[in-house]
Order: sequence, then structure tokens, then C-alpha cells
Amino acid sequence: MVRTRTDRHILWPSYFDSGRSRAEGRRVPKALAVQEPTSLEIFEIAKGLGFGTTHQEGKSYPGNWWAHEGCVSVEKSMKKTELIEKVAQKLKALRQKAQA
Repeated sequence: MVRTRTDRHILWPSYFDSGRSRAEGRRVPKALAVQEPTSLEIFEIAKGLGFGTTHQEGKSYPGNWWAHEGCVSVEKSMKKTELIEKVAQKLKALRQKAQA
């Protein structure tokens, strides 16, 4: 039996990866996506935004089960789409800052 947590959102790096299509799991527009995001980057951003987070290494996104990219579990305090957008904006800004 699969136990589903209703008090947390799961964020996968695939949601933010510009190399993936929407059908492959990307959940943000190409303008907000970055190349090969890591679960550790997402964890640091979510933690920096003040959310209760947990980093889970070695987990696999169901649509990409062979790649153990890890995931981030975030306490529910808003809709998942809003959370994904906030994290994507911070991730994009972090990457642009690193390139400059």
C-alpha cells in the first residue's frame, strides 16, 4: 500500500529543467527553466524562502526512474503551482547571478 502525505509538496529537478519538454515533466515555462538543476539547489532555495524542507537524495522522478536525481519535500503553505513558480524565479536569478 502506498502512503501519500497530504501535508507536503514534492519538488523534482525535472520540473525546472530546460532540457525537458512539458511531456517529460517540466512544469515551468522555458523562460524560467534552467539547465540541469540539482535537488540541492532547489533545497537551498526553498529553505531560503522560509519553508520547512527536507532533501531526499537518491530518489527518482517517476518519468525518469533510471536517474537518481533526488527530490525536495516542502511543507504545504500555498498551492504547488505557486511554490514551483517562486522556486523557479529564485533558481533562474541564482543561475544568472552565477554567470555574471
